[in-house]
Amino acid sequence: MTAYLLEVAASWAVFYGIYHLLLRAETFHRWNRWYLLSTLLLGLCVPLLDIDLLASEESPAYLLQPITVGVQELEAIVVTASQREQGVDFQAVAWCFYWLGVVVAMLRFGYGLWQIGRLYRAGELAPQQGYDLVTTDAPHLPFSFFDNLFWSKNFEVTEEERRSITRHEEAHIFQKHSYDVVLLELVAAFTWCIPFIYFYKKALKTTHEYLADAHVTVQGFDKKQYGRLLLRQSHPGMQVAISNSIFSSQLKKRIVMMTKTNSPQRAAMKYLAVLPALAVLLMAFSLKNSPLASPAELLDVQTVMTLEENLPAFFANDTVPPAKTGEDIVFSTPEIAPRFPGCEELDNASERSQCAQEKLFEFIFQNIKYPTEAKEKAIEGTVFVKFDVDKDGSILNPEVKRGIGGGCDEEVLRFVKTMPKWIPGTQNGRPVKAQFNLPVKFKLDDQPLVIEAVKPLTINELDEAPVMLGCENLSGDERQNCSNGKLMEAVFTKVKYPRDARLKGVEGTVYARFIIEKDGSISHPEIIRSVGSGCDEEVLRVIGQMPKWSPGKKDGQPVPVSFTLPVKFKLDEGDREKAVLLEVFPNPAGADGFDLRFKAPAGKVTLFFADAGGKSIEQEMVFPGYDGELSTAHVSTKGLFGGGATAGTLFVSLTDEKGKVLATTKVIVQ
Repeated sequence: MTAYLLEVAASWAVFYGIYHLLLRAETFHRWNRWYLLSTLLLGLCVPLLDIDLLASEESPAYLLQPITVGVQELEAIVVTASQREQGVDFQAVAWCFYWLGVVVAMLRFGYGLWQIGRLYRAGELAPQQGYDLVTTDAPHLPFSFFDNLFWSKNFEVTEEERRSITRHEEAHIFQKHSYDVVLLELVAAFTWCIPFIYFYKKALKTTHEYLADAHVTVQGFDKKQYGRLLLRQSHPGMQVAISNSIFSSQLKKRIVMMTKTNSPQRAAMKYLAVLPALAVLLMAFSLKNSPLASPAELLDVQTVMTLEENLPAFFANDTVPPAKTGEDIVFSTPEIAPRFPGCEELDNASERSQCAQEKLFEFIFQNIKYPTEAKEKAIEGTVFVKFDVDKDGSILNPEVKRGIGGGCDEEVLRFVKTMPKWIPGTQNGRPVKAQFNLPVKFKLDDQPLVIEAVKPLTINELDEAPVMLGCENLSGDERQNCSNGKLMEAVFTKVKYPRDARLKGVEGTVYARFIIEKDGSISHPEIIRSVGSGCDEEVLRVIGQMPKWSPGKKDGQPVPVSFTLPVKFKLDEGDREKAVLLEVFPNPAGADGFDLRFKAPAGKVTLFFADAGGKSIEQEMVFPGYDGELSTAHVSTKGLFGGGATAGTLFVSLTDEKGKVLATTKVIVQ
């Protein structure tokens, strides 16, 4: 909602800026009225649009084979870093203040309607041609509201002045200006915190008066005499809220506009300035890539792309000795295989490999699409793609070794070319160019994807799905929506963003699976897709504190049900800036040294080195003007160890300008 309001404010700023700079001084009052109304609504709609130029007619879901998600209707629960601490929730306070403003604005609007209704009920109605004249005893200036012209018996003018005022208010009535006023009041009630809404209200009200003044002067009334009437009868304190009155503010502008020469027709070309502005706003706020389908969306999607479980497997005919490509040797099976980046902080090789595979899974989730041609032709199969990971981690020479057509081969090649640099493979402790083979399976599914199990059952196999207690007596969508809301509340109010994940800048979605037993209790919680850095453990902790559910039923009997819960961890922008990262690659390192990749808050940072016993080594790297961006530094092992040693274990620490240790990692030099 905050992002939406900011995007609305930006849209209105652009549209109103065009009006203020190019259009407000022109005499195209009708066009200006419609420009203001249309851009007001465009500003509300543009941020809501989601235009995906790359999306097919049917958005596919992308799911990896090892990470099979149940088909319960539940969006991922987003956990932000702002939940990390107890105390004053400033975001909640801000929203309370916002909704208080909405209530005040609506009360003000309601009070204006009540004022007009009271005058209408107490007044004397006299039908006129196209409207009703309402004569009242209360003191107020003449004004119109929808098809009613209100006139106070206490307001005395000459007959000539009465006719000009009447013509003015008739213009408001016949041109339906009250609809604009009500629309602006309602929009302003919900966007009162955006200053441009008040500019719009003022501009549109002034335009209404220009139109009504033009209607009067066209009828033959003298412009100078009419202008003197406006000045003589101006009483700001006697106006009624949300009404159209002849004696509104901006009198000087109105008088100037009445005497101004009409704008030439070529000046209307200025309205075309809105087209490039609209295009820029659409590109900024509405052109988005198709996101990964949520577990809820898997219910209605039949197209599924899966990755072979044996992700790093090499083809049978590829297990050959290293081959030369020019002067470079390309290894098919180096001692340490290349891997996807993002897990270098892990010491255990097996955990690091598993983490890298999961990072690659996540990247595939977000970037690959099932081609439209393949879907239309019902093409399925596995695309085998081969590429080289260079010594610096760059992706080289991607090639489809076995394709299936239908655009699938091209889609896999496109995806491979968008990958970031990898952690290179090593041979004898040195980075080498290595070959990597990736099988990607495209499969069209007629049935929703479910976890293959006989017991417990999945939701698709049930007559009645499990729900949170308090929703069991409802039915249909109301029952499921109630349960989803209670589940999100139960998770959102208890889960905390782990400190380790915040410091390392870790984000992502944890998928946890658990069983809702016959008695509604929770059992066998497990993580089926990990993020690490404490996020998995936090989700399991919250699941362990869940209350009992109303169990699912099959043939009228309670049965155990498998349920999958996605929880998304997302850092606030400020936490991203404060994130600390310290990685070493390659690790183990060789005689050529190793690279350190680090990120910390801006300011002076220092890298210290210590041996396996914790004794400081007389070497450090100081970065006095560090800007807080992700940086890389190369460390030479020459002279790094005392006593002439050239190999061993090192501990590297990253400290801030006060000497506080921000992160520590270990590197083995062979």
